[in-house]
Amino acid sequence: MDIKRVRIRNFRSIRDVEIDLSPTTVFIGPNNAGKSAILEALRIALTRRWGQRGTGFTEYDVHLCEARTDPKIGDPVIIDIELQEGVVGEWSDDLQADLTDIVQVDVTTGLSSIILRVSCAWDAGEESYVPKWEFLNVDRNPLAGRGARAVNMQEFFQFVPVFYLEALRDAAEEFNARGQFWGRLLRTVQIPDALEQRSKRVFDLLNKKLLASDPLLGEMASGISSISQVAAADLPGQAELRVLPLNTWDILSKTEVIYQTEGGKPWLPLIRHGQGVQSLSVMFVFKLFVELLLTDLYKPDSTPVLALEEPETHLHPQAARALWNHVERLPGQKVVTTHSPYFLQHVPFRDLRVVRISHDGTSVWSLPRDFRAAIAHAPAIDRVIARHPDLLAFDRNVGQLVVRGVMSQAVYRELLIAYGDHEEKATIHAKLRKVYEASIQFIPDEELSALETYARRIRGEIFFAKRWLLVEGQSEYHIVHGIAKGLGYDLDEHGVAVIDFQNNGNSSCFPALARALGYPWLMVADGDAAGADFLASVASRGFSDEEMTLRAARLPDGTLEEQLVKDGLQTELKEILIGLGTPAGTFNDTELLKALKDDKSGYAAVLGHRCATDPALTARMPQAFQAAIRNLRGLQ
Repeated sequence: MDIKRVRIRNFRSIRDVEIDLSPTTVFIGPNNAGKSAILEALRIALTRRWGQRGTGFTEYDVHLCEARTDPKIGDPVIIDIELQEGVVGEWSDDLQADLTDIVQVDVTTGLSSIILRVSCAWDAGEESYVPKWEFLNVDRNPLAGRGARAVNMQEFFQFVPVFYLEALRDAAEEFNARGQFWGRLLRTVQIPDALEQRSKRVFDLLNKKLLASDPLLGEMASGISSISQVAAADLPGQAELRVLPLNTWDILSKTEVIYQTEGGKPWLPLIRHGQGVQSLSVMFVFKLFVELLLTDLYKPDSTPVLALEEPETHLHPQAARALWNHVERLPGQKVVTTHSPYFLQHVPFRDLRVVRISHDGTSVWSLPRDFRAAIAHAPAIDRVIARHPDLLAFDRNVGQLVVRGVMSQAVYRELLIAYGDHEEKATIHAKLRKVYEASIQFIPDEELSALETYARRIRGEIFFAKRWLLVEGQSEYHIVHGIAKGLGYDLDEHGVAVIDFQNNGNSSCFPALARALGYPWLMVADGDAAGADFLASVASRGFSDEEMTLRAARLPDGTLEEQLVKDGLQTELKEILIGLGTPAGTFNDTELLKALKDDKSGYAAVLGHRCATDPALTARMPQAFQAAIRNLRGLQ
């Protein structure tokens, strides 16, 4: 059973967020934005030991803001977790039978789902925070009767065990008899009785020979036996020195992994290796635990949920890049946080969740496959859905209209008409308007696939940036970095990613991506026909004229090279070309433009470097670039 979405309210930095989850979901964002809070919310909701009163939630878990400074006053913490089949019949008959009292079935699609709610509020009588676990029906009301039985909770947790691996993974803690995975694996090892008895005899005999091998050991053994004379009461006891384990369990409990990094290097215990190797080892012992023991400890159809913090910890860049494939192949559903641009390079776009923090609390941005509006069902809407089955659906389990793509104005009007006589018309029309506007941000799979191919080099950089500056090519990339330094605004220091969009996909997809994921952006295109086409392509994505005026600009005099010549930089450009090996001579403007275009990246890199150290030269550079860099300050 996979978790399809989770809604978290009034928990730590989170006021109210709803998050769709994939089989592997990766959260990125600055420190203290709320990534760990999301993982912790899942752990609390899906961990049975929190069910006791007075445990699990404290005053530090309640969302506080300027309007709410006392955690004991106000709305409770609420965590809703929705699990749903991907296709009809995905959940086995045994699972359905065991959880029949809490499974909800969509009458239209036939898909089964379960909704779990965990809440916690201050109870004045108890003088503590009292948590509550309950299952909900499709109307988001607690189930009654058989659906409210405590046994349902016990059965449910057998199907959805949750495990948490923190960023600081210590192999010494995990690889011992008390470790949550390794210890359980060791305790399941069964040694045949005959071998157990034979081993004990061998241990005893070898222990005696070792004690007899050195007089000092013999004296130590004799001296320690005095314990029995003091500690024994009526009958004298015995004490002896043991240099070998007493039985096979003592040997198994001390089982350790030894590891050789490369051929010819010494074998060393795992805890003697670097933190990167130790961190990886803990993840792989989790994999072993799930593959070997999960069905014995839980249910055959159980799906483990692994909350994994920063799997790339202590790994070098190449290893971090390769790690994604291993994490993705871990069994069960994974919820991951990362700070590594290298790990991020191979994560599919739709599996990313960008976490931000503002005065309103934590927000989560993503590239959903669909958009939803929580509205009441009406018979008239079924006729609209029947006319647009590939675009629209209604999820009765959660009471939501589902939009799978960009909704046209015509379809939007059909939906408004369908609710024209509804008693909640005003509220529903407002929600329809919201989902209509959200659907404009939809990016189809084929465009994301193109970005997967072309933009892999810059993916890590752009998703960890605060703002994006879009320019056409590598020449502009070099020059705007130099101009920014000349203006005293280093783009790297201020978290600005410069995207040369012609080399990384297409011009319109990046603004659409920025809008969907909440990245402020600006764009400067050439003043030629191609530049005009680029801006028209962006505008066609549903950007208003006002936003295009705010965010997009063109060079007034053609291409970059034509603009530089128009701005009177011939002398500097000729010097650069000669320095790069172009034969000296008298360049007219036509010859100069040809020479510049023949070595676009070369001259631009030198020109950008000169701008970085020469404010006077920077002041003569194209005004469109200078204006964009100034506008980046505080851009929202």
